[in-house]
Amino acid sequence: MLVRRLIARLLDWLVVLVVAWPLVHEPVLVVLSAVAYDALLLRWNTLGKALTGLRVVGPASGLSLRRGLARTLVTTALPGAGALLVLTGLSWREPALMAGLGWQQPWVVIGEHLAVGSAGWLASLLLVGGLVLLVLSAVESLDLRGTRTWHDRKAGTAVVRFKVANSRG
Repeated sequence: MLVRRLIARLLDWLVVLVVAWPLVHEPVLVVLSAVAYDALLLRWNTLGKALTGLRVVGPASGLSLRRGLARTLVTTALPGAGALLVLTGLSWREPALMAGLGWQQPWVVIGEHLAVGSAGWLASLLLVGGLVLLVLSAVESLDLRGTRTWHDRKAGTAVVRFKVANSRG
């Protein structure tokens, strides 16, 4: 089940990246797009979950908006923020890397105007902070008990495998 969940998550991020990146060229907006995609489709199904045969289910009373948003913040916003911090730290250390991808690098421009000088310590801090968030996200998602990870237990949800009914006549 864990491998299916990981594949579904990667497919969902890929869908968002392929659609959002050419439109905005801004990692912050791509992460916000991923959060919106996940939150809006939580009651139905994301493309990644549909392709891997998974579905998020809530309690018998249904999946409330509050529970859905809490789950989305942990599953999408936490690793997204980690990735943004890593990219920001990398762009300060290697501006050509992100410029090649078309990122406008607003933090680098702000740093130049503020005369921060050598931002090596800040870039390192951002890189470490981003890596900590990514590791925390990975550890959190690996806490799988049956059909529920830590974020499922906190949100009152579970991810289950659904079977397509055979239409035999």
